[in-house]
Amino acid sequence: MEARPVRRYEQRLRELAITIPTPFDARAFCAHVAEQRGRPITVIMMDTSEVSAPCGLWLSTNKADYVVVDSTAPPVLRDHILLHETAHIICNHKGLLQVDAKLMGLDIIDPAVVERVLGRNSGYAKRYGTAEEREAEGLASVITEFAARRSPVPRPTKPGNDTAAVLDRFSSALAGDRRWL
Repeated sequence: MEARPVRRYEQRLRELAITIPTPFDARAFCAHVAEQRGRPITVIMMDTSEVSAPCGLWLSTNKADYVVVDSTAPPVLRDHILLHETAHIICNHKGLLQVDAKLMGLDIIDPAVVERVLGRNSGYAKRYGTAEEREAEGLASVITEFAARRSPVPRPTKPGNDTAAVLDRFSSALAGDRRWL
């Protein structure tokens, strides 16, 4: 990824005072974004493989945001889908996708109040064909990379190991500041 977009993504996160939880947790990150924006984000886990739906989806209403994540995806992919959809929210994307919420089994959301819909499909061309999709994917990747660099160092599992104590001290020292500074 080029340095210019990375700096732009990091600047956007700084503007919103977004921090990275330690240890990293995509849902905790999403909750922090909701708190910083003053607007709830509800994560809905559902099997999207059986319906004509993307593996990830952001629905925006006048009062809240809803992120649908494919519950059948592997855990790492579920986290990335959540970050990708949260990136759409952070970037305030407009979206072009039309989705029938009832058909998808989202009868908890009145389709009349949905203002924006963005979905993440499989296949590179479909997924990243628009500038909004490329930006969301870039921002999700920057968040993932930042979290990976700042995550605590895994420690050896043998009890009484001096190395484990040293790694714990280094990990605590390095993982303390989670701001985008």
